[in-house]
Formats: sequence, C-alpha cells, structure tokens
Amino acid sequence: MKDTYLNRILFKTCIVLEGFLPNFASQKFYGYMEIINYTLKEYFDQKKSPCLSFNVLGLDDKSIQNEKTLHRSDYFQVLLLQEGEVNQGIEHENFQLSKNEISVVFPHQINTLKIQDQAKGIIIQFDEVLFCSDLLKNELISYNNDLMNKLNHVTLDDTSFLKINNYGIQIFDLFKSLSPIKKEQIRFYIKIMLLEIIEAAHQNYQGFQAPGELDYFARFKTLIEANFKSKRTVTYYKDQLQITAKKLNEICKSKTGQTALNIIHERILTEIKRLLIFSGKNHKEIAYELGFDSPSALNKFVYAKLKETPSELKEELSQIYKY
Repeated sequence: MKDTYLNRILFKTCIVLEGFLPNFASQKFYGYMEIINYTLKEYFDQKKSPCLSFNVLGLDDKSIQNEKTLHRSDYFQVLLLQEGEVNQGIEHENFQLSKNEISVVFPHQINTLKIQDQAKGIIIQFDEVLFCSDLLKNELISYNNDLMNKLNHVTLDDTSFLKINNYGIQIFDLFKSLSPIKKEQIRFYIKIMLLEIIEAAHQNYQGFQAPGELDYFARFKTLIEANFKSKRTVTYYKDQLQITAKKLNEICKSKTGQTALNIIHERILTEIKRLLIFSGKNHKEIAYELGFDSPSALNKFVYAKLKETPSELKEELSQIYKY
C-alpha cells in the first residue's frame, strides 16, 4: 500500500502510549501522532482492480509489510496463524501470537503487525456491509467491548483451530479465481468462520459481561444499534449514558478517531448500504424505514456523506456485491 492512496489522520489531542505497540514498547509519547487509515476501496484502486467487500492474503504477501505501520482501517481483519509467530499490537495491548492462535481487529482499532520469519497463515479482511445476518449484527456490530477484547486474541486447541482454519483455507482457495458464485461462497464462509470464532471465544473466557456492565463506548455502540433508526442526536445518547457530550466525544475519539455524531451517521450509512443492495426496497421505502422524512432527505444525507446519490451508491455497491 502506497502513500498515494492513504488518508492520514492526525490526533490533535495529547495521547499517551505506554507499552502500546512493538515499536513503542515501554515508551511514553505525548503530542501529535500520525495514524494511517487503510480502506479496502483504496487498496483495490491501487491494484487497479474492481473493489470487493473482502480481501484475502497469505502472510507472505508483500502488502502485509504495510501492517507494520501504526494504522487504522475501515474493515474487519481476521488473522489465522498456522505456523510460526507474529507480534501484534491492538490499541494498548501487545500480543505474541503463535501457532493455532487467531486475532480479529475491528474497524478503527489502532493496530500494527510484525510478521516473524517462517510464519504462515491467512489474513481475511471484510467490510461491515457484509453483515446482513441479524445474528452477526447483534453479536459483532454492536461492538460489545467484552466481545471485542476476546476476539482481539483467541487461543484454541488443535481441533478447534483446525475447524476454523479449514474455513480460512476454503476462502483463500476460492479467492484465487473469483466468480459471482465464489464471491457468495466466500461471504458465507466468512460469516460461518466468525460464528465459530465467537463461540470459541465465549468458551475460552469466563464472566461474559452484560451490556449494562460494559464501558461507556461499548454501551454507546449498543445504544446506537438499538436506536439508530429513530435517535440520531448526540444529546440522546449522552443523556442515556449520563455523561456530557464533551466526554462522549473524547471517548469516541480515543477509540476510533471519530466524533460521536460521525459514529452515529456511519451506522446509519452502513444500514443504507445494506438495504440498497440486499433488501430490494426502493428509495422511498428505505427512507421511511430509517426514519427520514422523505426520499429527498435520504438523498441529502447520502450526498453529504459520500458526494453521490443513493442511485449512484447502489450502482457502485452492485459492482462490489454483484452475483
């Protein structure tokens, strides 16, 4: 990945990194920190190939070298480590992954990845729109921090890893020669693979936290998931959390680099994309389902975010998700 297609984000607030990532181990850093933002669209644009909702790489792929750089991304990333070791930093945690271990990095989590010699494995990247399944939306997209922390690093026994790794191998093999049918198979296998990882993570850890016990950011995400179709103001969510709007924005920026309002809007936009491509509903039906006063209000929202109309967005998505 080259700088010609990277968006760079500057943290303008004072941050502290202590034992954060391999390159920053046992150090403290104050001031401005430049964080690269990777997107699937820019990755495929750089390769001059049609954009897909997923990407599959072996650990020997040259583009993995970019993972060494401190970065965020707009997609999920699953690493299945088959042999060897890798050093991975996710937010404030450092992980030394070895054989039969898995990591799942969520969108907007700050992370880095250093591959050791002889390491073998598969990396699968995919966007949020992929999750049209209610189960996956409820389990994963709510960004339950308890679940997020569990999936950042999952250690499995040989039998459990083999089962999940087999899905990864099938995804990797299908990706080598794509067709409309194989694209749909990959989406299916990604969902099944994730459900297996979630199940394994729940079995490996005790004391799963209920939504009311989670930290503010996780509760915020859970509230958005339950209310985004009707509640779009920061005021509503900060009142529910019983904190100030300033505090909520500080929390959101520390977790994602985005404001609370942007996170709310991003969730609405994700649902618009899902409905445009998967539901078969027209713009009027989508507008009213998502609480817009009219199709023109929907049009205005989409254009403000993406500089394109819902019709143009649907055409773009149809190229990514076409069967």
